[in-house]
Amino acid sequence: MNLHKVDLNLFLVFHAVYVTGSVTQAGERLGMTQSAVSNALKRLRERVNDSLFVRTPEGMVPTPLAQRLIGPAEAGLKQLHYALDQSRHFDVATSDRVFRIAINEIGHVVMMPTLLQAARQHAPHIRFETVDASPSEARQLMLQGQIDLAMGSWDPMGPSFFQQRLFDETFTVLMHESHPLAQRELTLEDYMSAGHLAFKPHGATDTELQLTLSRAGLPDQRHVVLSAAHSLGLAHMVKSTGLLLTTPNRLADIMLSEHRSLVKAKAPFDVQPFPIRQQWHERMHQDTGNRWLRELIFGLLHEPSDKARALGLEARADNEIACA
Repeated sequence: MNLHKVDLNLFLVFHAVYVTGSVTQAGERLGMTQSAVSNALKRLRERVNDSLFVRTPEGMVPTPLAQRLIGPAEAGLKQLHYALDQSRHFDVATSDRVFRIAINEIGHVVMMPTLLQAARQHAPHIRFETVDASPSEARQLMLQGQIDLAMGSWDPMGPSFFQQRLFDETFTVLMHESHPLAQRELTLEDYMSAGHLAFKPHGATDTELQLTLSRAGLPDQRHVVLSAAHSLGLAHMVKSTGLLLTTPNRLADIMLSEHRSLVKAKAPFDVQPFPIRQQWHERMHQDTGNRWLRELIFGLLHEPSDKARALGLEARADNEIACA
């Protein structure tokens, strides 16, 4: 028998008849008419080429095949019910669910410590995995259900994806305190003539900087000595090489807290804030665990935009959600 040709709903009827021993009671249990139950049972009998139940004065008695089928059928139905209940009911205190988040290295340093600390307090058994992926890879992984959400400066991922702004980021320039440019206001001429470190993790960070320079009417003609794929060691390089590092402001603040000899300078060009978002596929939109995670992230990281501040507004989480 080819299982692909069997309507699996028929096993709901089979299970109900087996448990109740009655077509009538099975119908009442399932909210079906007696004739609908009889018809479903007839279809399953034809598929398996067995009568499955024999009518007796004591009720519907299962055949040997039915007795062999009831265990796997009951186990499968229990697993389906469990999966459905898990998606509808998420117990934050007891769940040991693993959440997978696509995030680049900057987000890993800037956002994950805050999320992990809060999650440990409210959901002690929850676990996380971070995935280093490009925007296109993250999009595909969410389509496949392999990751729960993505966080970063990535553009909206398109139809069937939701996105929610968390905060706006901007760029700042780091250098060592002994650098000659640290003693005066950084000019555009100084900036363009200096040597640079360029941080290019998976994501849109360096692309965003290039767009910022382009919007300011400046082609990216920096003298880049090193293009780095990872942040590890960057602060030490800034200290020892005399190079400038243009980086998101929150990452710069973390580096400053760990390396007191670094100083931060205002970028000598117009920097338009760019949004940091969390994004997820519509398949996860109603999942209660995913919703809990999104609400936790929003509560921890959300900052109103400059426009909202100017208007005295604090946007609610549900108002921030939009289908991309």
